[in-house]
Amino acid sequence: MRLIPVLLFASSALLAQGVAAQARIFCCTDDKGTRVCGDFLPLACQGRAYEERDDKGFIAKQVEAPLTPEQQAQREAEKARKEEEAKKAAEERRRNQALLATYSSEKDILAARDRALAEVEKNQKQAQVRLDEANKKKKKIDQDREFYKGKILPEEVKAAIRENEKEIAAQSTAVAAKIKEAADVRARFEDERKRYLELTGKKPGQDAGMGGMGAAATKPATTPAPAPAAAAKPAEKK
Repeated sequence: MRLIPVLLFASSALLAQGVAAQARIFCCTDDKGTRVCGDFLPLACQGRAYEERDDKGFIAKQVEAPLTPEQQAQREAEKARKEEEAKKAAEERRRNQALLATYSSEKDILAARDRALAEVEKNQKQAQVRLDEANKKKKKIDQDREFYKGKILPEEVKAAIRENEKEIAAQSTAVAAKIKEAADVRARFEDERKRYLELTGKKPGQDAGMGGMGAAATKPATTPAPAPAAAAKPAEKK
């Protein structure tokens, strides 16, 4: 029967040790600069930064003071800035990985640039040819307008003038757009070429078989001169 009191005593001792082990002291500095501590969070510590210490006096937890609206806004702005920087860094890594996966040499980049330029310049030539044809037609229309000078222009002549003006404007815009597109293509591939060399540690023209092509190929390719107007047909006999 003596076993029960012994067990009760042991349980009480263990419980007391557990309570002691869980004992906490809360401390903070009040608005007067005085150190305030207590077994429970003191009233003076509410709304302030405080620390929680264990029964041995070691800091177990630190709690920051609630942020003011201005501080909260500043923290959120800083968080947004860091997230944006991380997003840009991740995008840069993705672009670099894609670049290295796409090209195995500087020569590949230059070849891809030339293919892209060839397509753009082909379309530019076509637009230039149509523009030249529209300008030729304008000369013929101007002659008709001169013929009717001081008279009422026929409706078909007015319609021809309107269509011709629209065609010249459209093809002029197309030619200018293709010239800009060609410049953009050169700039994009030049950026990729430089990034490729930087990422791989290679020097311009180092790729086998380029034979000095690196320096020369980086120069913007000259936009070909507009295609000459179609040769004039032999004058018809009147």
